[in-house]
Amino acid sequence: MRLFLFCFLMLITGSSAQDKLILSTEQPKKPPKTGCAVQELYVIGLTMHDPAERHKAMLEWLDRTKCSGDDYVLIWNSLPEWAGTSDSPLLRAKIMEKAR
Repeated sequence: MRLFLFCFLMLITGSSAQDKLILSTEQPKKPPKTGCAVQELYVIGLTMHDPAERHKAMLEWLDRTKCSGDDYVLIWNSLPEWAGTSDSPLLRAKIMEKAR
């Protein structure tokens, strides 16, 4: 009786696992790359010690980079730490403009 129950459970487990193991010939879709590497802005903030140069480099980075809305939220929230004394209304306006 136990052997029958064991075989029955194995049969049910195997059949339910087969339903989940159906392989598809389609490749999973990957999100398109936006070319945004927020780490670069972080590195600019940590390596440039002159506030004027840091401000200019951050503006240039924002001009040449396209990011997602979530990335711009991260940048906005981290800007006081990353930009330090270079944080300005101009940088904030550029982030809001790009986030639209």
